[in-house]
Amino acid sequence: MLPAGNHTEYIRKLVRASKVAVISIEDAHLLYTDNNGLIDGLSSVTDLKGHSSPLAGNLLIAGRDESGAAASVSAGIDDVASWFTIIRPVFLPVFETLRESQMLSTRVIRLDVRIERSIPNIIR
Repeated sequence: MLPAGNHTEYIRKLVRASKVAVISIEDAHLLYTDNNGLIDGLSSVTDLKGHSSPLAGNLLIAGRDESGAAASVSAGIDDVASWFTIIRPVFLPVFETLRESQMLSTRVIRLDVRIERSIPNIIR
C-alpha cells in the first residue's frame, strides 16, 4: 500500500525516475515505469503481455481500486511474474586458432548474438 500524501513523488523515488509512465493492467493493477528508461546501452528490456512496446528500468506494480486510485496488489507474485518476459542479448564469441611456430593461441574473430527470453526469477 502506498503511504498517504504525495503518491506521485513517492512512486518516482521507488522507480528512481524523474518521469514515470503508468500502464493499466487488466483493470485491476497499475504498472509504474521509468518514462525515459529506453536508452542506449541497456543490458535487457522487459515485455509486458498485451503491451505494444518494451519497458526498461525499474518497474513498480500497484493494485487499483474502483475509483482508479493506487491500492494494494490483489494478484499473487507468481501471477504478476507471468505477465512479464525479460529479453536480453547473449554474446557468443567465435574463436580462431592461431599456429605460430611452436605456439598455439586463440583469438576472438567475431561475436554472434542471440536473444534470450526468460520469465522473472522469483526470490522468496
